[in-house]
Amino acid sequence: MHRTFSAAKLDFYAGKSMLRVVVVLVLIAVTVGMAVHGPDYAMMLVMVFGVTSGGSVFSVHEKSHSDKLYGILPLKKSEMIMGRYLYALAIGVAYIILAAILGFIIARVTGTSVSALNYWATLAVGFTYFGFATGVAFPLYFKFSFAKAYVFTMIPMYLLAVLFLIVTRKTNFVSNLGQIARFFTAHLYLAPLCGLVGGLLLLAISALISNALYTGHEI
Repeated sequence: MHRTFSAAKLDFYAGKSMLRVVVVLVLIAVTVGMAVHGPDYAMMLVMVFGVTSGGSVFSVHEKSHSDKLYGILPLKKSEMIMGRYLYALAIGVAYIILAAILGFIIARVTGTSVSALNYWATLAVGFTYFGFATGVAFPLYFKFSFAKAYVFTMIPMYLLAVLFLIVTRKTNFVSNLGQIARFFTAHLYLAPLCGLVGGLLLLAISALISNALYTGHEI
């Protein structure tokens, strides 16, 4: 486990070079949120940008050829992969906390009224999306170069759009939204809990897939 944390630490140091880009992305999210008086828009944008930030470590390693360093370190490939996902989880947690803080501040500054359910549901959806999008992108990054795989990182958005259309057409999801909202209003704690469990589960499944597929792949 110690070596897995060491691998995650290496990714953290590599990711530090992206701090300027992170600041710019966060400013974009804040600007959009302030312009439309929509803290929920800013919160979701922060989580979308979080996926970009989490995956950027692949680009950094590729450009600097630091990924070759793993080949001379006493790290199993499975430990390197788990360390990469541990780094992604840390990024996701950091971004969801940032989204929560920014959403609260934007709501106060713009005088926008945001219900507790909308606030927590946005965070829940944002973290679940982070787990889903990161879970789809990381196996691709392990398999292909960052430049080749980056074009496929929009796949999660397309998949979600198609899934939403299918669900709305084949089920009574839209007509049941009122009941769903009333349920989560009465059990507010379940909204962030579902988001947390959903995001973690998606990351865990992706990590197992990456480990199963690529531990035999030479680094």
